[in-house]
Amino acid sequence: MLELGSNRIRKIENMEGLESLTNLFLGKNKIAKIENIDCLSKLELLSIQSNRIKKIEGLARNVALEHLYISHNGIEKLEGLESNVKLTTLDVASNLIKKLENINHLSNLEDLWMNHNSLTDWKDVEHLKDLTKLDTVYLEGNPIASDTMYRKKIMLIVPNVSQIDATFCRS
Repeated sequence: MLELGSNRIRKIENMEGLESLTNLFLGKNKIAKIENIDCLSKLELLSIQSNRIKKIEGLARNVALEHLYISHNGIEKLEGLESNVKLTTLDVASNLIKKLENINHLSNLEDLWMNHNSLTDWKDVEHLKDLTKLDTVYLEGNPIASDTMYRKKIMLIVPNVSQIDATFCRS
């Protein structure tokens, strides 16, 4: 495990020689781009919350990644996760994401935290229906959450979900 949080780091560098690293914590820095971690082939957890990242990229070679925490950044689009099919947790809360897209291939996803973004269209939520392992969904703080049938609609789209936001669902 390597924790480099709250260090005012602006660039990820000098990761060579850390090929066995499984957990990397880079939260609360000034990092603008995910880069120079492709040598971390055993990386299972990346926490890069509260930085200045605007695009999910640089993770194509991190195929062992299971947990990605990238909340509180400036991300506008869900992308760049094509190779990360082992992801079980994806935290993109408090970003600028307008559409729920490019996650259909994440068949191992159990937890999706996408609260406090800009999701407005229920058609986007339909992308979750094929994610049969999805157990927890956080979408509060998005425009769709103001719908009076918000929880009911999510349960109809993703019947296997057991938790919506901080509330457990009845079975």
